[in-house]
Amino acid sequence: MDKRLLFRRLLFSVILLLSVGIAVAGYFERGDVSIFLKALLPFSAGAVGLASTFYSSVDRAAKDRVRQGFQQASGSYFDEEPRAKRLFYKGYCAWATDQFSNANHYLIKAEKAAKLPAAKSRIQFYIGCSSLDEQRLGKALEYFQKAVDSDSSFDQAWSNLATVYFTLNRPNEALACCQNALAYNPRNAFAYNKMADYYYRSGDYEKANSLFARAVAELPDQPVMHMNYALSLAALGKQQEALEHYRIAVNGGYQEPEQALAQIQAHLNAVAEQKKIVETTEPVRQKPKIKC
Repeated sequence: MDKRLLFRRLLFSVILLLSVGIAVAGYFERGDVSIFLKALLPFSAGAVGLASTFYSSVDRAAKDRVRQGFQQASGSYFDEEPRAKRLFYKGYCAWATDQFSNANHYLIKAEKAAKLPAAKSRIQFYIGCSSLDEQRLGKALEYFQKAVDSDSSFDQAWSNLATVYFTLNRPNEALACCQNALAYNPRNAFAYNKMADYYYRSGDYEKANSLFARAVAELPDQPVMHMNYALSLAALGKQQEALEHYRIAVNGGYQEPEQALAQIQAHLNAVAEQKKIVETTEPVRQKPKIKC
């Protein structure tokens, strides 16, 4: 347990015990019931304080995850930007806890404070993320574009810009963004996944399958990647492989697996039906007669 948390629990416990002890002792000594009312304030303070320590310990894991996420997001880009980093941290924490209005407030302040292009790019990226979460596609497009303009090597910004273009039904721009993301980072699994999803929806299952396979290779612990790969395998009639990746996705915590399983089965049925049609329409080849 954290030493500071332990100290707070001990302190508030002592306040509780002292307030109760003094009230009881005063009552037996003087017989005055009003002593309990006088002890009510310190008792309440101790009780609320002690309860808050348990709440903060439950919430600590979530706070630690946010801090770790911020460290990854900020990297070393803000070493010379202390004020921008403080504002970016406030904005990032608000975004991570779905407080989008506060997130935009601090992130826009951080953008104005940042001087270095790489730092400014990271801030613009999260303004874009916050806007995308709120389905404000115009603003998301604007800020993801600003992010890649500030730092063209920021592959995550390219892949998120692709997401907006795909949502706006502009696949050519989206595919170009994915290619840019992969040019700067050939291991960007999300860029592979977005491209694969486009080809899958377009019916080009062979191309989708190869791209989903690459996404799974880069992020083998991501259940969504495995489920997408399973769907593309099923579309090609590869039943055993599809079910194998389906099981990996489910074991990894994939949400609503029943719906995905129904899609897999539909793909497999369609492939089987197509094979039957091919077999019944294929002309019967007669053996050539041998002249004696």
